[in-house]
Amino acid sequence: MIELRQLRYLIAAAEAGSFSRAARNMNIKQATLSRHVIEVEKRLGMTLFDRRTRGATLTPNGKTYLTTAQRIVKEFEELNEWVRAARKGEAGRLAVGFYTSFSAGNLRATLSEFSERFFGVTVRGFERDRGMLLAGIESGLLDIAIMIGERPYPGIRSRPLWSERHLVVMPATHPLAARERIHWQDLTGERFLLTERDPGPETRNLLLGKLGSPGYTPEIDMDDIGRDTVISSIALGGRLAIFAESSAGIQVPGVLFREIHETNGHSRIGYSGYWRDDNENPVLRRFLDFVAVRYSLPSGPGPQAAQPLGKERS
Repeated sequence: MIELRQLRYLIAAAEAGSFSRAARNMNIKQATLSRHVIEVEKRLGMTLFDRRTRGATLTPNGKTYLTTAQRIVKEFEELNEWVRAARKGEAGRLAVGFYTSFSAGNLRATLSEFSERFFGVTVRGFERDRGMLLAGIESGLLDIAIMIGERPYPGIRSRPLWSERHLVVMPATHPLAARERIHWQDLTGERFLLTERDPGPETRNLLLGKLGSPGYTPEIDMDDIGRDTVISSIALGGRLAIFAESSAGIQVPGVLFREIHETNGHSRIGYSGYWRDDNENPVLRRFLDFVAVRYSLPSGPGPQAAQPLGKERS
């Protein structure tokens, strides 16, 4: 069997045009290189180099064989590079589930920057509700699901990732549109439209907690419609909606997005990542480390460790 190193010797001799020069370039003895080239010729039953001329001149058969040898060595080196990158989480596949908007916000920015940094990784996104995302993690179809809040689930690990501002979505003609700042108490007495799909139920609980009081419960309509339809419906007037800032990329004529403030700053909602405890995908470890550096978060425990990351953009 012809060895890979013998192909490298043959290629070096052909490219250098001399056995002695090729041997020096490879830091081996000329006799060693010559012996291996002769072994290759014996196994093939053909002469690859014309030894009647000075230097290393390929025969017609040698030129044909060299082309194949170069391709084999190149593909082998590319394969080894891919293996090294895959072990470090710099190549492979990452399946990400979410139910937040992908039109703007941290999810879009994070996945975009991760793909640019690790172009050898294929990132696939799946937009589903919370139940489907959890089922995807448990079945192994998803590597990580990014959802609002942080809840414990058996056999599933989680970590806070980032937060986004709460926005109130209102008609451009609404009286609050002229306010420089809007606080939660300014929304008392308003009627809200939410989707029954995620994150609608969590937003409903948020509104009940922020606005509810003895003798008053905010009026909330829950419809089985998507995020875009909710925002489009707001333009008709009469109702408001609450979304995270990632939805601000959905532009609808006659609709405005305004930040909601607490007494100590912007009102925010946290997002967490969820993954199976036994997930050994190195790309997942790389992604979690990338997010930790990007958002200056502590790098907590996760699946199979990858090499340390360099400094990221904030």
